[in-house]
Amino acid sequence: MAYRLSRAKKRRRLKRILAPVIALAAAAGLYFFIAYTSLPLVAYWRGIWIETAMTTGDHQWLATRLFPQSVIDEAMNGATARNEDIIGGSEWLETKDPDGETLPPAPEPTMTGPEDSDDSPYIDEPSDPLSAKEITDNNANPNEFSPLYPPPDNAYRNTKEDILGLAYLAPGVKDYAGNTAETVDRDEGLYIAEISGAGYKGKVMLIDDPGRVFVGRTIYSDQGTRIRKMAESYNAVAGINASGFPDPEGAGDGRMPMGAAASGGTIWGQYVNFYGSVVLTDNNKLVVGNIAVWSNYAIRDGIQFGPILIADGKSQVSGSSGFGIQPRTAIGQRDDGVIVMLVIDGRDPLHSLGATVGDCADILSKYGCVNAACCDGGSSSVMAYDGAVINRNCSLNPEYGRRLPNAFLVRRKSEG
Repeated sequence: MAYRLSRAKKRRRLKRILAPVIALAAAAGLYFFIAYTSLPLVAYWRGIWIETAMTTGDHQWLATRLFPQSVIDEAMNGATARNEDIIGGSEWLETKDPDGETLPPAPEPTMTGPEDSDDSPYIDEPSDPLSAKEITDNNANPNEFSPLYPPPDNAYRNTKEDILGLAYLAPGVKDYAGNTAETVDRDEGLYIAEISGAGYKGKVMLIDDPGRVFVGRTIYSDQGTRIRKMAESYNAVAGINASGFPDPEGAGDGRMPMGAAASGGTIWGQYVNFYGSVVLTDNNKLVVGNIAVWSNYAIRDGIQFGPILIADGKSQVSGSSGFGIQPRTAIGQRDDGVIVMLVIDGRDPLHSLGATVGDCADILSKYGCVNAACCDGGSSSVMAYDGAVINRNCSLNPEYGRRLPNAFLVRRKSEG
């Protein structure tokens, strides 16, 4: 009897020893399978996880602590916000004529902003592959718009006077891209629609006159400005965030943009090679891509960011393209001049996880954008209209959004 009890105790003791060893071996096997397998489904979601973590400001540890650098490098291979040798809308990028008319001045905020001086941080301009070219288009006339979309019976009818077809659109009615209109502002020549897709929700805004879209700067010299206050200071009816900014541990103050920026022909910031350019020209055309030496061209307003989503009507990204799933902000333009602003919410499993850059390109393509690019995303992604933030952003202060160095704003029609 004592002998049988002794054997039973030994078996139990052996099980207690083997159980954690087997569990650890199984966990190690599962880890190596997830980290290194080429099985398409696992490899896809492993890549999405790594891309999403590595494209955040302060959550890269979610990738670096779980995966070896070689696996991270493989997942991030090809991700670039510059898009080498791509320029969408290059025919509109006219060289600046030193003897010609000056660009229109930037709208002045009603509050005191950062002072300009001789030692302001203007861009350090590198050599420009376009500097030897003079790219012009004699047919450029931003006031001559032609309807893009022959309207079917159940769609709006856009005309030169009503390019958005606002007379035939109302809240609750689906627009030509199949999304439900939320706000139709005929007085301000814009409408806002709700966007939804696989795992994401957001908003898209269409503005009839590209000449009313401009880059507004923070009104403070030592910190960024939240978008509601920035729009108020410029008497703008709407806007979205624009440039990225230094953001150590998610605590950036938004005082300076990452890369060059321009407003009303005044350029500031520091040109960087790892971002593309997203600019509005003097003839109100959106040009996106690899543009250096901004001062050589008639650039009215713009920022540096990326990636480029659409160039000359062709999508430049597909799927995540190395950028994971994130809250997104993007801007595009139809070939009739209409500006399209897109914001996708994210990091909220009960509402919206976020979107890939491919999702953004697909959405903007459905709206007929011929050129489009990403602005800063993540917790900075925000859209404001009529004095309120209207998207569910993931900042710590969602009613106001983060402090920003600048924003793409929409001038009220009453401002001219």
